[in-house]
Formats: sequence, C-alpha cells, structure tokens
Amino acid sequence: MLTGRRQYLLTGVTALGGLVLFAYAVRSVGLASITDGIRRVGWGLVPILALGGVRFALRTEAWRRCMRAEARLPFPPALAAFLAGDALGSVTPFGLAASEPTKAFLSRRHLATADAVSSLATDNLVYAASALAMVGVGVAVLLMTVPLPFAWQEWGVAALILLAAAALAGVRLLRGTWSPEQGPRPAWRERLAGVRQSVLSFTAANPGRLWQAFGLGMAFHALAVIEVYVTLGWIDPGGAPTISQSVVFEALNRVQMLAFKFVPFRVGVDEALTGALAPALSVPAAVGVTLAIVRKVRNLFWAAIGLALMAGRAPAGSMTGRP
Repeated sequence: MLTGRRQYLLTGVTALGGLVLFAYAVRSVGLASITDGIRRVGWGLVPILALGGVRFALRTEAWRRCMRAEARLPFPPALAAFLAGDALGSVTPFGLAASEPTKAFLSRRHLATADAVSSLATDNLVYAASALAMVGVGVAVLLMTVPLPFAWQEWGVAALILLAAAALAGVRLLRGTWSPEQGPRPAWRERLAGVRQSVLSFTAANPGRLWQAFGLGMAFHALAVIEVYVTLGWIDPGGAPTISQSVVFEALNRVQMLAFKFVPFRVGVDEALTGALAPALSVPAAVGVTLAIVRKVRNLFWAAIGLALMAGRAPAGSMTGRP
C-alpha cells in the first residue's frame, strides 16, 4: 500500500510541476498567439495523427525484427501491445518500467515470456542507438546552420564528443569488460552480462536483423522530422520552415524523451524547452510552444487508443498496480 501511495504521489508531483511549467510557457508567449496557431493547423491535425500512427507501426516492426525468426507474433497484436505499453509509460512516471512489462504481458498469447523480455531488451538498445544518432545529427545541423555564440559552439562540440564516447562505451560494454580473475560480478554487471549475451546470441542466429531494426528506427525519426516540418508550415504559413530547423526541433524532442520520461506526457517540459529553442532557430517562441502543444494532442490521441486496447485485452484486475 505504501508503495502504491508513493507512486500516486510521484505521479501527482511530476504532473503538477509540469502543469505549472506549461502555464508559464503559455503565459510567456500569449494564449492568443497559440490559439491562432492551432486554428491554422485545423484539419492538418488529421495527417499529423496519421504520421504518428505510421511511426508507431515502424517502431512495432522494429521490435518484431528483434525477435527470433522462429517467434510468431503477428503484426496486429504486436501493434496493439506496443500502443498499450507506450500509453502506460506516458501516463505514469515509470517510463520503461511500465511500458515494457505491459508489452510482454499483452503479447503472451503469441510470444513466450522469455522471448518477449529478450526482444524488448534488444529493441530498446537498438532504439537508444538510433535516438542518440538522431541527437547527434541534430547537434551537427545546429552547429552548421545557426550562428551560435562561441560558448554555445563549444558546448555543441562537447555534446558530439560525449555522444561518440557513449557509443564507444556501449560497444565496449557489449563486448564484455569483466575478467574472471576479478571475482564474481556485481549484480548490475551480471544483469548487463545477461543482456549482452542475449544480444550477441540473437545477432549470431539472426544476422542482419539488428541493422534492419536500426534502419526502421531511423525511419521513425525521419518521419518525425517531416511531421515537425509540415506542422511548422501550418502554424506559421509565412515562416517558411526549413528541414534543418525541423531536424533540430526533433533532436531536442529526443533529448526530452530520454531525460524527462518520468514527467507524464512531458507536460510543460516540451512547451518550455521548445519555446526557448525556437528564437535561436529564427522561429517565434509562440510557434515553438504551439508546436509542442500540437505534438501533445497527437500523443494524447494515440495514448487514448493504447489505453483502450489495453482495457479491452487485459483481464479485469490483471494490470492494476505497477506492471
């Protein structure tokens, strides 16, 4: 019971903090400007929602590519499980701790638990690699296209170096760094060794599938860039958005997803950071905040579908509490 109360408290605190930040972002640019931008999007919201659905389909197929060739999880139930898991991870502050067990639970009729856990771990590693690649591309585009102060340029170069170091460290960890002469592994290293062995075994048995999953992840990010581009064009028709602006906005979105997953729907965080970045890209701050709000509507739409699917597939009482 205490754990449940702490969960509710954490959810309430993060949601309240996000709402305060959201109100500040809206007030700083003016509600009228945001309302006008949303009105200009109008029926453009339909293709935005459709693009969101295609992106979920790509992520679902990437997950399926991380399964053994012998696994038989059809695409429709895989998509339903992915949508439900993503929804639960978005509405609670637990992120992957909520979404991944939900996906495994809802796919249990077609996929053994061991296969589900292994494939989800592999999928998350591959997706993280694609997300870091997207962030790296965004930082590089920012440095090449925006006349930043020298101090900002230094921070950008440092970020690229850190991303490269993180990639090398990840490869090194997957190859193994623990010697038997050092004695028993710590618990966290034992878990890492299990993940590493699972990935290596999967790669050996299914050559090429990880690269296919990575390619689908990059396609997921590319569609997100297109979504930002068309949304900016509808919000501010006279602004003439560019692909470089869209790439940087989406790279920021990836950073937010990684850093603030514990904030439900990243309420307030997305609006504040996107609005703050916009002027550096020669985009009005109000347009940046409106972009984040339109993105929030898209997230809410697909989360509602995911929760409805979860309610329809899970037996009563089986999904209560933390997954």
